[in-house]
Amino acid sequence: MASPTEEEKKDISLLDGAEWTILSASSDEKKLQEKLRVYLCPLLLKAGSPHLRVRNKVISICGNINKLIQSPTIVLPVASLLDQFKQTESPLIKHFDLIYIQHSIARLERHEQQQLLPKALKDIRNGSAASLSQIFNVVLRLLPTIRIPSRGSQEDAGFREAMGLSHLEDAKYFAEWLGKLLLLPANASTEKPAPGLTEADISFLTLSGKKETWDPSAGGLNLPETRIFAASFLASGAFTDEERFIPALYAAASTDYRISGVGEDLLKRTSVSLEDKSLVRKLYDAHSRLQPPYRIRILSMLSKSEIATTFTDEVLAVFKRNVEPKSQNVPQDAIVMDIDRRPTGPKPSGLEQTKLHRALFEFINWVARIGPSKTDFNKIGVNLIHMLREFVHSQGWPKPLRQSADDNVLRSRAYETIGILAKGTTMDDHDRLGLAAWLFRSLSEDPTPDVVVNIDSALSSVATLFKPPHDFRVNVELQSILVSYMLLEDEADEDLVRSTRHAVTKWANNCLPFSDVQARWIDIVAVAGRMDERNDVVEEGHKGLDPWTYHANDDEDESKDLPDWQEMVDLFFKASRAPIKSKVEGGMEIDVHPLFKNYTGDMIQAFPIALDYCRKIIFLTALVDTFPFDAGWQQRLEALAQSDLESRKAIRNYLAQFTYEEQPFGILLSAAFEGMGRQDAPKIVESCARSFVDLASFAPKAVLGFLASRSEELLPLVKSNRKELRVLGSKALGILAAHPANSSQSLASVTEKLVGITKGLQTAVGAELNAVEGAFLALAHLASRLVYYANTRSVDRARKVAAVFPSLADVAQATSVVSTQETLFDAWAQLWTAGLGGHDQGDLVIKAFVDPLVVFAKKGNEKAIAALGRLALSLPSDDIWDGTLEKILAQLYALYELKQVEVHFAVGEAIAAAVACWDAEVVQLTVDVESVSRGYWAPKRTAQLTAVLEKLLADCKTTKPSLLKASGIWLFCLIQRCSHLEEVQSRLRLCQVAFMRLLSARDELVQETASRGLALVYEKGDAGLKSDLTKDLVASFTGSGPQIKVEEETELFDAGALPTGDGKSITSYKDIVSLANEVGDPSLVYKFMSLATNAATWSTRSAFGRFGLSNILSDSEVDPKLYPKLYRYRFDPNTNVQRSMNDIWKALVKDSNAVLEAQFDNIMNDLLKSILGREWRVREASCSAISELISGRPFPKYEKYYKDIWAAAVKVADDVKATVRNAAGKLCMALSTTLVRQLEDSGSSATAKSMMDEALPFLLSDKGIESSAEEVKYFCVGTVLKIAKRGGTSLKPYIPTMVSHLLGLLSTIEPEAINYYYQRVGEANRDKLDKLRANAVSQGPMGEAIEDCLRNVDAEVMEELVPKISETIKTAIGMPTKIGCGRAIWTLSTKHGINFEKHAPTFLNLMEKHALDRNDVVSQGYARATAYLLRVAPDAAKQSFIEKFINLYLESDTETRRQKVADVVLALSKISPDHFNALETLLIPFSFLGKHDTDEYTQKAFKEVWDTHAGTHLTVTKYLKEIVALAEKTLSTAQWALKHGGALTVADAAESVGGATTLTHHTNVEHLKTLWPVYDRALVLKTFPGKEKLLDPFPKFVELSKDLLEMDASLAAAYKKVAVREAKRNNDAYRPHAFECLWRVAAAWDGFGDMLPDIKNIVAPYLEIEEEGKDGDAMDVDTPASNSKSSRGLDLKTVTKWKALEALTKGYNRSHMKKEPVQTLKEVITAVESTDPKFKPAEVFTTKPYITRPEFDVIRKTYWYECAKDLLEAATIAGTGDNDSAPMVGWFLSTLDLDAEDSGLESQRVARAKTVKSAIQLGKSTVDGAVFKATDLGKEIEGLVTGAIEKERSLDVQKEWRECLKLLA
Repeated sequence: MASPTEEEKKDISLLDGAEWTILSASSDEKKLQEKLRVYLCPLLLKAGSPHLRVRNKVISICGNINKLIQSPTIVLPVASLLDQFKQTESPLIKHFDLIYIQHSIARLERHEQQQLLPKALKDIRNGSAASLSQIFNVVLRLLPTIRIPSRGSQEDAGFREAMGLSHLEDAKYFAEWLGKLLLLPANASTEKPAPGLTEADISFLTLSGKKETWDPSAGGLNLPETRIFAASFLASGAFTDEERFIPALYAAASTDYRISGVGEDLLKRTSVSLEDKSLVRKLYDAHSRLQPPYRIRILSMLSKSEIATTFTDEVLAVFKRNVEPKSQNVPQDAIVMDIDRRPTGPKPSGLEQTKLHRALFEFINWVARIGPSKTDFNKIGVNLIHMLREFVHSQGWPKPLRQSADDNVLRSRAYETIGILAKGTTMDDHDRLGLAAWLFRSLSEDPTPDVVVNIDSALSSVATLFKPPHDFRVNVELQSILVSYMLLEDEADEDLVRSTRHAVTKWANNCLPFSDVQARWIDIVAVAGRMDERNDVVEEGHKGLDPWTYHANDDEDESKDLPDWQEMVDLFFKASRAPIKSKVEGGMEIDVHPLFKNYTGDMIQAFPIALDYCRKIIFLTALVDTFPFDAGWQQRLEALAQSDLESRKAIRNYLAQFTYEEQPFGILLSAAFEGMGRQDAPKIVESCARSFVDLASFAPKAVLGFLASRSEELLPLVKSNRKELRVLGSKALGILAAHPANSSQSLASVTEKLVGITKGLQTAVGAELNAVEGAFLALAHLASRLVYYANTRSVDRARKVAAVFPSLADVAQATSVVSTQETLFDAWAQLWTAGLGGHDQGDLVIKAFVDPLVVFAKKGNEKAIAALGRLALSLPSDDIWDGTLEKILAQLYALYELKQVEVHFAVGEAIAAAVACWDAEVVQLTVDVESVSRGYWAPKRTAQLTAVLEKLLADCKTTKPSLLKASGIWLFCLIQRCSHLEEVQSRLRLCQVAFMRLLSARDELVQETASRGLALVYEKGDAGLKSDLTKDLVASFTGSGPQIKVEEETELFDAGALPTGDGKSITSYKDIVSLANEVGDPSLVYKFMSLATNAATWSTRSAFGRFGLSNILSDSEVDPKLYPKLYRYRFDPNTNVQRSMNDIWKALVKDSNAVLEAQFDNIMNDLLKSILGREWRVREASCSAISELISGRPFPKYEKYYKDIWAAAVKVADDVKATVRNAAGKLCMALSTTLVRQLEDSGSSATAKSMMDEALPFLLSDKGIESSAEEVKYFCVGTVLKIAKRGGTSLKPYIPTMVSHLLGLLSTIEPEAINYYYQRVGEANRDKLDKLRANAVSQGPMGEAIEDCLRNVDAEVMEELVPKISETIKTAIGMPTKIGCGRAIWTLSTKHGINFEKHAPTFLNLMEKHALDRNDVVSQGYARATAYLLRVAPDAAKQSFIEKFINLYLESDTETRRQKVADVVLALSKISPDHFNALETLLIPFSFLGKHDTDEYTQKAFKEVWDTHAGTHLTVTKYLKEIVALAEKTLSTAQWALKHGGALTVADAAESVGGATTLTHHTNVEHLKTLWPVYDRALVLKTFPGKEKLLDPFPKFVELSKDLLEMDASLAAAYKKVAVREAKRNNDAYRPHAFECLWRVAAAWDGFGDMLPDIKNIVAPYLEIEEEGKDGDAMDVDTPASNSKSSRGLDLKTVTKWKALEALTKGYNRSHMKKEPVQTLKEVITAVESTDPKFKPAEVFTTKPYITRPEFDVIRKTYWYECAKDLLEAATIAGTGDNDSAPMVGWFLSTLDLDAEDSGLESQRVARAKTVKSAIQLGKSTVDGAVFKATDLGKEIEGLVTGAIEKERSLDVQKEWRECLKLLA
């Protein structure tokens, strides 16, 4: 082993040898590079030697090497250096490796740089921080060289491994630093902090703070461009979504749109789960460090993560981080620090801060909605609410300081979020109440309408925190808040912006129990507290006053308790609850009654509401044990209070305890009394009077005493002009004035006044007659109540009062006013009911009373009919009056012919009153005072009652329709009002028989009466009787008892009650009997009879009340056979049947779910049988029933029926009746919904597959998506779309069929209107319409469904799918289908390239035909599909396809075909650029040819391709042979368009050859040889529009061909021949260009000799001036303007003349000019002058020049000055020698119009001055300057110039002239 010294010497020796070798090659760069490639890495390896001398030697050698490698051509072995860097551990070796890597990395070829990147990235995570930063910088330099493969390609899949990032930690490390790079600011340094980056990060990215690292001018990287490359690399397949998520977030927040677009795309496509706790923690950490743009992005991500809501501390930190405290004043440019004192950048700008706050509130809103269910939210809920309130205060509260749109949005979100947070947060009482008060004030004072919506929403949310019951303190404070804001007046508070009454009322209803009287007071104020109150406030108030609201919506018993009406009375009428504004405008206190102190101003409207509500609560309290609440409780309560005897007794008994006026009930009576006396408030009088009458009629006698003496105050009501007030006043006066507590004097006074008024009966009219009517009615009530109070003294007085009344016969004579007569009818009815009237003999009674009443009764007057009944009641019960009674009854019987149904109810009640007297309930209801005895009662007339019953039962057998109807109704009324009497009870079975007989009647009302009567009979009987009735009924059905004529088909329910729509009733008697027999409960028949209560006639009479089915149905066990039928009837098409059957179902079935579970099979079997039944109604009901039955049930429950259900649904879906089809469609929809849900839950399960096996064949059949019924078709399509979206891998067996069907459906489902418009619009609009149709395919649900199906294709499915798509493409007719086929090919090519690759040639063959479709949009779609196909097609197939399309182009006979070919090439260029490049030898020359096509569309498409992939002259020369070959083919075709395109291509190629020569400074002779033959052929073509483009490059081509021309005289002759030939062509538009080309060719090569004579011969005819008179008969024709760019707007003739002159003056031989310039000028002048027909050679310089003639004026000013200058300058440069140039100079000066008055434009004057200067220079070149000035010509010029300066105004022109003078001097 060598010793250390020997090893050191050996190393030094080796290093010396290496150094010598390197230095010896220093003079030859190529050799030096080779030596360094061999020796550099081994040399550097010695830097790791343990010997100092060796290391120093290496350092010394490296210093020398550094000097030798300065040349830009020296490239070091970077790959070897990089490998060595990766392998060594020596810092010194790494140092030198990096130095030399950085030296040469930019000098490498692109492919070498690409090969380095994987080496650099491999194990990039390993090493020291310094070396890692260096290698990272190297990698950044290599990034631009990498070609990122397209997403989803095979290259993309292997890109990660190809880049050396196969190790997970490498990729993670590199992605992390790329993300930090995106955060690096442009001016970052270790001294200047950067948000989101630590000092170490900045040091890493800036190579330890080196400024040149990111300074491109110093050899550093360009930071913006590097960021873009980094973002693109992140988007590649080199990283997983998890690795690049955070960097993508940074990229998306970048201000550079090129980076943000990449980031946004990555975030959209990311598969990263935002429920990853570690990821969410990273996001929170990044949020705490970064600037607002990044925080905005992070917040948007956090707003999608549920787990993010569990980071409670971080959520609070987020809010604090983004919302500055109000007290913090931070300068705009200050650096903001985070909680760890880390910099986070400058304070955000206004717009940025608005976006940040918006994102913040979205996040907090998300936290508020999701957080409470995920974690203990109480930790932060209160704090967040407090912070949000602080934020609102910082904006200004309750009125904002600013009201910009953004501020309003943020403020709205803050309030909204507060509401959501409060809803999920448990708060203490103080915080709850404080928040509520704060929000109410915000609502009342915030002036921003948009914000108020969210404040109101927040209040609604906060209301959930106050669900009753509350403890006392909370209740009191809450009441205080609500009442104070309810009673606010707009005028009382200047800050008040809006009313809070709706919100307060809603809170009162939701947050306080129904029993809370304060809440009810708020509701009353809401209902009527203002004149102009909003409807929503009034509606909310009514809702709060309605106990049904609480019974229906609240399950807590505490909230259902009725409010204490006594407390209500105390609060409403005693306590002070007046609004804040309680004074009139002048400041005076209002003097009001104590009972009205809460009802000043508009509040007076609430007074009757409060009264009426107290009345209702009293009634409800009295009936609380028996009264059931439902939706119609108010109507039912009024009916019970007015017409139900037991209910009235219960109310009276309850109120019996209140006997003092100081008690609440007395106060309430007093308030009602005062209210009906308020003549200053007429709107409340009637309501108060009604409330008083209702309350007083139940009041104990004792409590009314204090008001009795005030009865006289009611006289104004009695005398009112309003009938309602007269009636109510009369009732009230009768109750009070007749009261025993009323003094005799008071009673006498009232009576006397009323009697006095009645004396004017015969003379009164108008208001006086109204007073008379009121007085009679009041006297009647007074007299009758005197009797009812049962005071003997009072009865005598009552008889005296009754004596005042005239007989009805007298009334009829006294007045003909009907209202007066009716009033007397009412009055006498009251008297007769009380037993008053003092009847005479029967005949007199009949004459005085009966006959007048009968007259009106026969007219249907119900008052007269009722009076007849009460008159009969008042007749004494003895034989004397029996005759009169019989006559009255006879008159009542005679009314059966009346048509009005309502009248018969009045007749029935009159008959009941006549025979049952006071035993009839209808009579007992008359008593409205507390009566101590029944001395006034007239007992029932047993004999007459029996007789009436017998008669009515007998009349029910009659055949006379009107009598039959009347008898049924009368019998019903008699049972209804007298059912408690023995006479009626004993005949109920007979009544049943009668009603059963009436069922067979034809009249609808008779049937209704019978049906309702049967139910009533059953209801009124006791248990024994009910049993007997049932037996009789069943016996009548079965025939075992008395037969009743009821046919099986007897219609029980008429079309009016339960219509079916086809003229029949809903069911027959047979059906009811069948159901009753099935259930084993014959009483069920009664239950069905009660359905007739739905008839309007019965429901409108409150006397009958509401008889719910549940009250009639029995509790007997139900036979299971009934359930299927009853369940089906619940879905009957008729809504009335549905409602009725639902009532029956609810009554029979206590637990619906349990019954359906137990009877599921029975019901389903029955429905499957009935769904195919004969009756449409049954089929329709069965469809709906099955749909409901399977809804929400697990599939296994009905799996065995699934196939049968689908089969039935399919069959019925084509039903003849539309409604049945609709029902079947809904059933199918339900089936599809269950299928879709099954696929969502377990798409690959056996259940889902079995469901698909049954469903899809139907959906895809001709009865499904191809059905002729539009509804069925659209339903099936929708279902298939849902299945496609959610089917997943379960779809695989069905994908081929589904895709082919869906593709076809794209066309068939398209609306017919599109075809209609398509046929009627023009071509341009058709294109637009086609694009819209194509967009509908690509963006519509059908397209998405096809994509969803294709997403699940695998190799096995592909084999079946390809033939079907292929066949669809071949047979497709509709445009949408073709578009869809194209898209399907795209998808298969991009997403299933491996499986689709072998099928690509087949589809390419198809595209050869279909890409040429007539429709442009279709062909473009197929063109794009072709581009995708070429990605996966084999090379041979690609080559063949492109060649065929090139041939198509060359063989096309129409421009349309060429357009289609252009579409294909353009699509390939855009979509598959890599594959385009692979075929560039074919496509680039073809594109060059195509961009010269004569069709504009084709030309544009090919030009885009050319500009994208080539675009330079060098590219043309590269493919020149191919281009020439294509051009030759086009020139050989018979199509002129192709010939012209080929010719233009050749011309452009010629120009490109010239351009390439300019770039390379080298002429490629072979290119010229290749191009000339075809160029010559192109020039030979006849002139065509645009042929002048062929001439433009020809002079340059001639110039480049000098060497060839000198060697080949024939070629030179050919060139000259072409130029001359083209100049001689007769095309006027072409000629100017040919003339210009001619002189340019002459100028291009002197070898052509002097071409001036040839030019003269050609152009002379066009310079001749036509003399006037010559050819005088020729027509003057204006020549068109020339299209040439140099024509300057002149007409073609003038331009031609100029081009001829230009050719003549510039066509001289350039070599001659250089040798003999004066002689050449002379020849030019002579040639010009010789064109003058009068030309004389001897006078060339002595006469005026030919071109000075007026005909040349425009040409001279426009062109000639510059042309003359060029000639003079050329001669001056050549030098004139000893020749005298004065004549030539003089000639030119003569042509410059120096003495012309019209000096022309400024530009023309400048050109003229410059030409003069050139002339002076030419003159001075032959004569000394001073001498020239002294010559005649010099003096002449000086004079002209001086004169021109004097006349010139332009400074620029003056400057030119002064230079001329200076030149002369």
